[in-house]
Amino acid sequence: MKHFFFTFLALLTAASLHAGGVLSGSVTCGGKPVPDVKVTDGKTVVLTGADGRYSFPSDKASGLVFITVPAGYVPVSADGVRPDFYAHLSGEGDEVHDFRLQKQDQAAYTVLFVTDIHLTATPWKEDIRLFREVAMPAFRKVASAAAAKGPVYAFNLGDLSHERYWYQNGYDLQDAYNTLHDSGFPTLMYSVPGNHENDCAVLTGNTDWDAGHLYRKVLGPEYYSVDIGNEHWLFMDDIIYENDPSIHAKPWPQGSAGSISYSRGFTRTQMAWLEQDLATVPSDRNLLICTHAPILSDNRRETSFRAGQMDTLSTLFSRFGKVMVYSGHMHRMQYLTSRKYPLFENWTVSAFSGDMWESAPNRLLGVEGEEGGTLEVRFPPEGGPGTWHAHSVDGKVMRCYDLNRVGRTYRRSREIRRQMAAFPKREDYADSRYRNVILVNYWMFRPGETVSMYENGKALPVRQVTWEDPLFNLDYYLGAFRSGDRIAPAQDKVPNRHMFAATASSPRSDIRVVVTAADGTVLHEETVRRPKAFGPRMQ
Repeated sequence: MKHFFFTFLALLTAASLHAGGVLSGSVTCGGKPVPDVKVTDGKTVVLTGADGRYSFPSDKASGLVFITVPAGYVPVSADGVRPDFYAHLSGEGDEVHDFRLQKQDQAAYTVLFVTDIHLTATPWKEDIRLFREVAMPAFRKVASAAAAKGPVYAFNLGDLSHERYWYQNGYDLQDAYNTLHDSGFPTLMYSVPGNHENDCAVLTGNTDWDAGHLYRKVLGPEYYSVDIGNEHWLFMDDIIYENDPSIHAKPWPQGSAGSISYSRGFTRTQMAWLEQDLATVPSDRNLLICTHAPILSDNRRETSFRAGQMDTLSTLFSRFGKVMVYSGHMHRMQYLTSRKYPLFENWTVSAFSGDMWESAPNRLLGVEGEEGGTLEVRFPPEGGPGTWHAHSVDGKVMRCYDLNRVGRTYRRSREIRRQMAAFPKREDYADSRYRNVILVNYWMFRPGETVSMYENGKALPVRQVTWEDPLFNLDYYLGAFRSGDRIAPAQDKVPNRHMFAATASSPRSDIRVVVTAADGTVLHEETVRRPKAFGPRMQ
């Protein structure tokens, strides 16, 4: 494979090519002009005229010109995956770039969210083989079923690749995209950059922008908007890449000029562009945001952004009502709300790769025991509320544990006993307080839903708990402990906010688990046959 990374000199040379000029061109559909389409260079936003043409002076600093694809249209795609709503600027002076659209019925459509695919070509992970042979066939099946109901889009929430391996394995973001494309990816894919899609070899006076050069080359602008149906989608880069060389908490990756560190938020340039973008959006449109890292968090601050920026965003978005945010990064499936910022609700989508293909033998197992896969959101006609479904390779949305059997494994394993001694804050299921407890990990849980359990037809008291997933401990943390790998202090206890527990009266009675929506609709149902086996290959 041919790999090309910009050196500092190359970055300066590329910047000097974009010395400013007039950007002009047209937006057409079937050869006819499309008026009132937003066109931008990431700073200035203009609209096409009645003749479908645009023209404006640009400093060309972003190296890109791109449009907001209007509702009822889809951009032409040269390769069937990347939507061609943007163009790379070529050099000095004035430039002409035309965009072609196709009409599309978007009365109802489906979005398949994928995130944290983390393709690295690391032999022991078998990530390329698993992606091609296991994950992609399952994804194509979901996409095919959704396509029978209307248009389908994939929204990639970042970290398709991993900069830690760009130099170590000679496998960068371009290679990861090639793998995705050549594996038969079935839909158009809009993307936002993740923290691991910055070039770790770059350390300049403008590291955040310069380190994103390969992302922009492969996947286009780092922030933009798209109109689909009755929704205005914002794709926003909330990773401010710092690569701080003064941080020595971890060994630096091969080829890195720093620690691959970053902070979260939107840059001033993005915020200024965002104000212009929203100025033409009617208040009755549904506003949704895609980011890599979640905007909300479950810590005391309830956000990882600066408070001042969250206040500004709350004011800016207030005329749209509730704002739904979809994010990745956490490798967890969580539905986050906030008392401080009630305007926002934030889905964090579980990683497509589980935990970067590193758990074993279940390579697609995530940090909170969820299965790697995709979140499917169906947007019905007339802009009604979306409906959510999670799709894993095995089609699961929850896993049920008989803690009697889990506890027996924890008591009998010498390795687990040593692990619990080393990490006393972790959930020790050998303890007698877990006897006869049924533990349900329902990772699609949202506020308003109810998890019920029944023993011989009698309802058991169910409590929501924050216990860790025992299967992920067996398949990941125990292996790391065994091999002597360092486990970060934050992982000495792994709380899980979609766990539900009930205590049965007998160690052998079967338990019926029922999940219902706020309106009483039964969403999922499963009977736990006890005693239920527990082990590393548990499904």
